[in-house]
Amino acid sequence: MPGRTARAALLLALAAPQALAAERAPAARCSGPYADALSALSRSARARETGDAAGWVYCLRAIAVYEQLSYGAGGKLRRQYYRKVRHGTGFAYREEAGRWLVATNAHVVGFPEVTRGPDDVEGVPPGSRRVRAVVRIVAGEAEEDGPDQPELEQVVLDDALDVAVLASRRPLHLAPYRLGRSADLRVGDVVLVRGFPLGAFPATNVGRVVGVGQRDLEHGWDHVDFAVDALLNPGGSGSPVLAVSCRTGEPEIVGVYHAGYRGALGLHVVVGVDDLRPVLDRLRAPAPPAAEPEPAPDRAALRTALARGAVLMPFGGRVVRAELERGAVRFAVLDAAFPLSARVELALVDRGDAETAVVAPRRSGTSEIPARALTRTPRRGCGSCAMRCGGSSRPWCGTAERRVAARWPRRPGPGSRDGSTSGRRIRAISSRRCSRTRMGSPP
Repeated sequence: MPGRTARAALLLALAAPQALAAERAPAARCSGPYADALSALSRSARARETGDAAGWVYCLRAIAVYEQLSYGAGGKLRRQYYRKVRHGTGFAYREEAGRWLVATNAHVVGFPEVTRGPDDVEGVPPGSRRVRAVVRIVAGEAEEDGPDQPELEQVVLDDALDVAVLASRRPLHLAPYRLGRSADLRVGDVVLVRGFPLGAFPATNVGRVVGVGQRDLEHGWDHVDFAVDALLNPGGSGSPVLAVSCRTGEPEIVGVYHAGYRGALGLHVVVGVDDLRPVLDRLRAPAPPAAEPEPAPDRAALRTALARGAVLMPFGGRVVRAELERGAVRFAVLDAAFPLSARVELALVDRGDAETAVVAPRRSGTSEIPARALTRTPRRGCGSCAMRCGGSSRPWCGTAERRVAARWPRRPGPGSRDGSTSGRRIRAISSRRCSRTRMGSPP
């Protein structure tokens, strides 16, 4: 017995430095807040992440039904319906007031109320109206729709951040990890991505951060991305992206995967969690930044510049001549034949503190009208909305705008005898394909 005890003590003494080195090895791979190797995972986190499935990550099925109205022979009204199905990924991250909150991408679950272009919803013609939309949790793409699948209600959706928060009344498994800080990521940090590629099965992909601090302005988005080289696929949009904390050895949610580059292999972008916190924590979209007020015109500087001579400038397809006239600044709109003709069609005289007036040349002298006597007649329609599309100011990629006239059928009211239609002007756009594509559903 004494011999065995001494031998065991010797073995423990020899193994102690090796065990200590093994414990310190993960720390040697931490040059920043997050690790660059999975060896930094704690034992509990390693046990959770070795499985194929994560109970807190779900496959989402978003369904929308669109109705298109048209007229057949004899003026008979026809209704045609289109069903659009997308599959993506979401994760449950908090329970609040009897609701389990699920985060995903806006482009996975968001459908426009009315399609205005051929690329709004693939396979649905323009001018179709959404009549039904639902989001369910399913086991995978192959699972048939059923009454037992939990339905999710929309809490908040932000297109600029490409994030949506949904709520389930049924209890869900919550993420065992906290939200981290995407600003602390560095190139080379290891990441894990939990999702449902192609909506087929749960999977974990491992990669590294290859780029940070990229502002994404495509498709109307406005957020800061970081790029990873993990091999991801359509259906993974909305997947949580995890980085290993060097301080605790636990994974932290540092972003939500939302897009990849078309034609690239293993090059994808993730919305940083720092931009998503206002939505995930406070359940409301961040207020847009206030527009900076335009600086007041500096009349003194303008007078100084015009003292050297008249200035010509383009305005609305015409030329305006600005010049000093008896101490006042005069803006004269020249006719369309300029420079062959210098005839003044209209002039605006700015007398500073005195009253501004509009001067209209006539055959017998000029007619001066005080500016306060002018009234502005509002224009109907959207003829002046050059940068707006169908009432939405969201920019698109490489838009080349054109006007399209469409007629929208009006259902007969209680006092109507026929199904007459009322015309309404809408706008449509034709856009080129971007270098980046949404990854919400398989092709």
